[in-house]
Amino acid sequence: MKTYNVNETHRLQTGQLNMPPRLLLGPGPSNAHPRVLQAISNRQVGHLDPSFITVMNEIQEMLRYTWQTSNPFTLPVSGTGSAAMEATLANLVEPGDVVLVGVIGYFGERLVDMAGRYGADVRRVERPWGEVLSLDDLSQALDEHKPAILALVHAETSTGALQPMDGVAELCRKHNCLLLIDTVTSLATAPIFLDEWGVDAAYSCSKKG
Repeated sequence: MKTYNVNETHRLQTGQLNMPPRLLLGPGPSNAHPRVLQAISNRQVGHLDPSFITVMNEIQEMLRYTWQTSNPFTLPVSGTGSAAMEATLANLVEPGDVVLVGVIGYFGERLVDMAGRYGADVRRVERPWGEVLSLDDLSQALDEHKPAILALVHAETSTGALQPMDGVAELCRKHNCLLLIDTVTSLATAPIFLDEWGVDAAYSCSKKG
């Protein structure tokens, strides 16, 4: 690898950043709307600037509408859906907590891995990829494992399976555990009612649905 001394770095030249045009048709990321591209080309402001606070408040209000929740702790995270997943688990999981994860595809497996990295005693309730968990599946698993958290993927990106949420929160209340859901693929593509469903924590991202 070539090295440069401090006296010759001023002669280095870099080309103009020019990303090739792509039509992104996978489950994420997707092409940004022209209004979004225009917005991110605006001038930067600091994170304590009054105008930034105003925008942040507006974003939180719109996110609460999108998720159908009145929870004041509805926060945008600068990062991917995986960053939001990690932020959620990092703030909920205590070392030694039993975390029951519904595994119906790849992102259920990722929840298992990430919860384990935060010291959780991870248990699994699973169905073959492409299927969803029934209330009986969840009830039996909650009875057996008595978790502090039940983590489910609402829409499994790897298969497209949509996990029904009716009755799940009632099971969690009965077993005194928190309900966490991954809405990375389902946000803005399927109905989501966090308050009505009794969801304690959820995360998503802006680059799929």
